Amino acid sequence: MAGDEKQQAVTAVAVEAVLPAWLERPGVKLEPYRALIESACQLTRLPFWLVCAQIAQESDFNAQAKSPCGAMGLMQIMPATARSCGIDPATLWQPETNIRLGCRILAERRDVFRKESDEERLKFALAAYNGGLGPVINAQALAFRHGVDPAHWQNVRRMLPEAWIYVDGEWKKPDSTQIIQYVDRIWQRYELWRQEE
Repeated sequence: MAGDEKQQAVTAVAVEAVLPAWLERPGVKLEPYRALIESACQLTRLPFWLVCAQIAQESDFNAQAKSPCGAMGLMQIMPATARSCGIDPATLWQPETNIRLGCRILAERRDVFRKESDEERLKFALAAYNGGLGPVINAQALAFRHGVDPAHWQNVRRMLPEAWIYVDGEWKKPDSTQIIQYVDRIWQRYELWRQEE
């Protein structure tokens, strides 16, 4: 092994050794779902590793995961969301249904954001998947009012704590910290995992 190759191998091992567990590639956890994810990504034009990173964040590849608020399956879809999409919530436990619907929802969120670059659209889509479209769009409006570019996630991210939404007859403040951490963690995984392909 040449000197440069040896140094790169040592550096790769050192980087791998210090990675937090949540950043490690899914490995065997991914394999039962790989073909389903690839198929859903092809239909929705979503990046494969982005969806993998999202599933890792949502359920850690546990098809039977259920959140305290009732979100179900690999992509943690709420029963009401499934019903609004014409899907029987009981089928959310089926990995194929869950992945297809989750990718469809994420792609629909992405398609709302048309002025942003491809990567920025994906960040906004993730934020809207987690916290709903309202907070993200309101934060974009706040960014614009503050004279910063609303097409960049970093600018909108700073405005999220101030973005109130009107729900059921009252103004509510969404959990901006959760939305920001959700996007940040998925994006960190995505950037790391796609480089290793």
